[in-house]
Formats: sequence, structure tokens, C-alpha cells
Amino acid sequence: MKILNYTTGIFLSLLVVTAATGCKKDFLDESVYQLTTETAYTTPDQIEMAIGYLHNRMQYMMVGQATAQTFLFSGVGLDAFTFVGDPAFITSDWRQLTSSNAHTELWAANLSQMINYANTVIEACDNETIQFNNDAQRNELKAEAVFFRGWAHRGLAGMFGDWAIITSVIKEQKLNFTRLPRVDVWKQCREDFSFAAKYLPVSTTKPGRIVRAAADHFLAEICISLADHTGDKKLYEEAINAASRVIDGSDGKYSLMTDRFGKRAAESGKNVYWDLFRAGNLNYQEGNLEAIWVVQYDYAKAIAGLGGAPGSQTGNRMLYEQFFQPKWYFNSRTEVNADGAKVYVFGEGAVKFADNASSENGNNYSGYVESGTYCRPTNYMLYDIWVGANTDIRNAEVNIQRKITQAGGELWSDVFARMRAQGNGNKIIAADTIFNTAPRIWKFSSDQHINGDPRLYDADVYMVRMPETYFLRAEAYMKNGNLDLARNDINVVRSRAQAPLIDAGAVTMEYILDERTRELYGEEFRLITLSRLSTKENPVLVNRVKKYGWNFPNLPGESRPNIQSFQWVYPVPQSIINSNSEAAFVQNEGY
Repeated sequence: MKILNYTTGIFLSLLVVTAATGCKKDFLDESVYQLTTETAYTTPDQIEMAIGYLHNRMQYMMVGQATAQTFLFSGVGLDAFTFVGDPAFITSDWRQLTSSNAHTELWAANLSQMINYANTVIEACDNETIQFNNDAQRNELKAEAVFFRGWAHRGLAGMFGDWAIITSVIKEQKLNFTRLPRVDVWKQCREDFSFAAKYLPVSTTKPGRIVRAAADHFLAEICISLADHTGDKKLYEEAINAASRVIDGSDGKYSLMTDRFGKRAAESGKNVYWDLFRAGNLNYQEGNLEAIWVVQYDYAKAIAGLGGAPGSQTGNRMLYEQFFQPKWYFNSRTEVNADGAKVYVFGEGAVKFADNASSENGNNYSGYVESGTYCRPTNYMLYDIWVGANTDIRNAEVNIQRKITQAGGELWSDVFARMRAQGNGNKIIAADTIFNTAPRIWKFSSDQHINGDPRLYDADVYMVRMPETYFLRAEAYMKNGNLDLARNDINVVRSRAQAPLIDAGAVTMEYILDERTRELYGEEFRLITLSRLSTKENPVLVNRVKKYGWNFPNLPGESRPNIQSFQWVYPVPQSIINSNSEAAFVQNEGY
């Protein structure tokens, strides 16, 4: 799997120098003002390197942070999954979500850096002294930087609500930023994604590079948000048109993968949804026609320092697999049953009872063991959304493995039932069902690793798959009063999943959110989805956390979330407020 190798050379060296001289906590202007386009860029190739650094920032945010904040945007602590590895983590205890929390601070820093890097590239593209091959080359490079600027502003508005809009290079220290209404931020995003959709290429031979369909996808989402919060229903039509350009082929040849494909397509007992998440299958250039934007991760090149997130940052492991899988998987080995079927079983010690009786031999895997599941699905994700959907391949055992086998071949569920029947249920501690025996989510997992080492998994990360574009258009159709067309779009995705088709009367925002969970669990930026639907008067994010974001299997006496009504947006980092000394950068209400 290929990786963008544009992050070496002059541009990166200049960034290192300027970053070293900048003020560490001034996130909004993060020292980019010391880097001038006159000294950094004289050729289109150098601008290509600069764009490569924007991709490097994406790689870092998605696979390089190697801590739980990576999953803030994915929705950790919300309705579908939470972070149970550390009770002090912010969304396991919403009282920990304060303005001094480092996790939100890191996202604010990274996204603000991305905006400034993007603005630097945009200014360079507008420099008339640089000799481009033609205007098309100039506009295409500029469009990619504009896309990243829009994407970063979208993220900041999604996490914090109102935010500063920055559309030019900061050439001197600036301490008087002000927050603007998130509707204004979305308007800037709309402008940026519209420009990107006009000038980005329809296709690219380089995995990870931004194409027109990605811009139209986010344009559709932004237009829905603007329509929701301004009342301008014409924007629903604009959203429909943007999504339709992706779906009808105007933005390139995209379609849902309906047949087995890729490097492991010949393996029996699997399905096309399983294929979508196998290493070597995620990119459009690898034959995956529903892959619109994929962040690149390449283990071999990463540890060699040739691109992607350096191995030292990821601990030489695939971050998603590490965080989304239960401890039994990391302790597991395979055995063959009497009928010849291969099963995944616990190593001795993978399940620990309160009296430690079953763990006397400790861990039998000498290589590598994690401390258990961190991103733990709720009952809403594991059970509620699958009621009446027995044929849905997304819920098949091969994709969500619930039949977990003890060493010796006995199902863990049978062990659990026997312990309870014997009156020993108190020996089952919460960690058994939360950390150790959680179902295995195969979209973030593999049974094939580099050199057989479970730490190492060479897989990329979806940012946009075509099913989400269908869901966005369905949402716009629904809100524009056309339930029949909304139903049709949802049913396209459900048909691929071999799920029962729905009637138009079933289409609601709640249903679309459920369908997004079924298809996009752990992929979509759930925080942004729920935040954009929320207002102070109707905090959808908070309501769904209260309804779904607490119920975990076999955890008796679990308390309800302590989330407060104002926490549909997250607190502005205090470090930003303090450093912005010449103007008030107002904190969100309640924090």
C-alpha cells in the first residue's frame, strides 16, 4: 500500500525550524507566520511537498497520536462506544471534560496548524512569480489546500461550536482572535468545499490524495447543517445536488462494492463487508469503488521514516486494532475443533475471575498483550440496532464476533452461565465483559499481521466511504420533504448489506443515525454528526448519550451518564483563551 512521500525536503525542514522558534501554546497562529511563501516556494514541486505535509498531519491525527484522543471525533463516549480503559478519560466521566483537558487541546492545536499550513499553500498558489504548467495545475494544487482548510474549520466547529475563521497566513504574532458563530464557520466551509469541488481532479493515481468527490461529500454535509440552522431550505437542494454528483458519476466512477473483491475474496465464509476492511482493499486504486478518501498508513515505510506516522509514535502497531479489540484477542491463539474448523480461543489467563482462580498460569502469550478493550461498544451498537436484522451481513459473526471460545473449545457464554448457575456470578468482574470478553469487531481487526506479530497491521483508514454520501443525501431528501427518495437512498445501502428494506414511513433522523451506526461504526466522525444536529434548545448529542451511552453488557448497577445539557459542544482549551491576551476568546457556556 502506497504512501505519500512528499514530507521530506525543504518544506519539512523549514517547518521544523520555524516550529522550534514559535510559541508552543499559541495554537491559533502556531508559528507559521515565520514561514514566508517567498522563501519557501519557488516551484510547483515545492508546493506539492507542502501539500504532502498536510497529508502528514492527517496521518498523524488518525494513526499517529497513539492515545485515546484519536477517537474523540469518532464518537468515543457518545452513543455507540465509550473509552473504558481509564475512568479518568474525559467521556467516561463527563466531569473530566474541562477546559484544561489535554485531549481537546491537541485537536484544537492540530486543526489550527492545518489551517495555517493550508493558508500558506494557498498564498503560494496565488503567487504570480511561480511558474505553473498552466492555470489548471495552479487551481488543482490550491483546491487541495482549500479542501484541508475547510475540513479543519469543519472539525473545530464540530467540536467547539463557534470558532475563529482564518483565511490568510498569519505573518506576525496575533493575540486578538475572536470566535464567530458556527453558522459563519460553516459558510466559510461551504465556500472552501465549493472551490475544491470545482477544481480538484476527478481521479488520482496516488492513494490518499483528495479528489472532487470528497469535496462534494463534505459540501453536502455543510449545506445540510446550514439549512438546519438558518432555515434556508434551498440549501437542502444544494446538498442533494452535491451528493448526487458523487452518486451519479459526475465526480467519477463510484459505486458500492456488492461482490466479493480484493486479496482475500476467495476465502469462504466471509462477505463483501468483511472484504472492505482487509489490508490492501481500502483504496480506490486497489479496486474499491466506494473509497472516496482514505488516510494512508504504511508500517514498513513508517518505521523507515519514509512517510505516514512514524513507528515510534504508533508503538509499531495499528492504532485502531489496538484500541477496538478485547483482551481475549490479544491473548488469543487458534485451535482446530474436531470438525476441522479453526476457532479463536483464549490463552490461559485471558479471562480473570474475581478470585483469580482461572488465571493461575498468567498470560501464555509471550509476545504482546494489551490491557483490554478501550473503545467498547454499547448495547445500542451491539444489540439494539440489530433487532429484526438477522440477514444483515454487517451483523454476521464474521464481522461482529460474539461467539468467543475459551481454551479447550468451550464458549465463554457457557462458562459465564455455568458460573452463575453455581452461585458464583459474583466471581465475574466487570473487566471480564468489558475488557476481556467483548465482541471482536473485525472491521478494525485482522487474523493476518506482518511477520505474524499482532502488533503490526498494515491498514489504511477510511475518511469517506460512499454509503455515507447516500445517508447525507437521504437526510437532505427527508428534510426537504421527499421521504420516498430518502428511503430509496437508505435502501441502496441496506440492499448491499442484505438487510430488510424499509418503507418511506420509517425514515426519520433517528433511523438515519441508527443506519449510520450499522454501516459506519467507528468510521464516521460521530461527534461532528451529533454536534451539527444539536442546539442549546435541543442537544441531540446529549440526549443520545443519556439514552444509549451507558448500557454495557453484564455490568450490573451501572450508573447513568453524568453528561450535562451544555456538553453538546466541548470546552475551549484554557491555553488558547490565556494566550489570546488582546481579545476575549469566550468559553463555551457551562465550562
